Amino acid sequence: MRATQSHLVWAEVRRKALHICGVIIPVFYLLFPKDWIILGFLIGFCIIVLLEWLRFRGRITLPALRERGHRNIPAYVFFVIGAFLSILIFEKSIAITAILMLALGDTASALTGVLIDAEPRWHERRRKRLEVMLVMFVTCFVIGWLVLFSIPLAVFGALGATVADGLPLSIRGYHLDDNLTIPLFAGALMNLGAMW
Repeated sequence: MRATQSHLVWAEVRRKALHICGVIIPVFYLLFPKDWIILGFLIGFCIIVLLEWLRFRGRITLPALRERGHRNIPAYVFFVIGAFLSILIFEKSIAITAILMLALGDTASALTGVLIDAEPRWHERRRKRLEVMLVMFVTCFVIGWLVLFSIPLAVFGALGATVADGLPLSIRGYHLDDNLTIPLFAGALMNLGAMW
């Protein structure tokens, strides 16, 4: 592995280590009532607004942001919004599964992408390689099967998460962050599958 690629791998590992911390959200959702989780999110949103206000004013810096995260709303904000919306919209087991697909599936996908692709800006191309999408699908399928004990729902969720992660999605030219779309697409397709 070249030095540049090694640096990219470790930078991505640091970012995704923070991403994996998002697993705490479904754990809390298992332990506490939905009302408490929503209250926790509302408090969290207040903290995020304060942090981002301070960051955009140059008063603080946040570790492990990608270059585009320094200029725009960073991925962790979309992660929190995606998890919050999943809890609001979907039944509990589907919301938990969708958030785990985001935290673990996106991590597996990103680390695979940086390991197999030597190009420094691999993550900015938006459309991911087939091998990366396959890792995302398999990881999310396993998560779905382990949490829901349903192969069809696991397939639906993994498909939604993989599409959201691997293909460029935009509305009126604005790129939709996959930290927002992964849990929403996965949850929506699992919901659809549960109706059959």
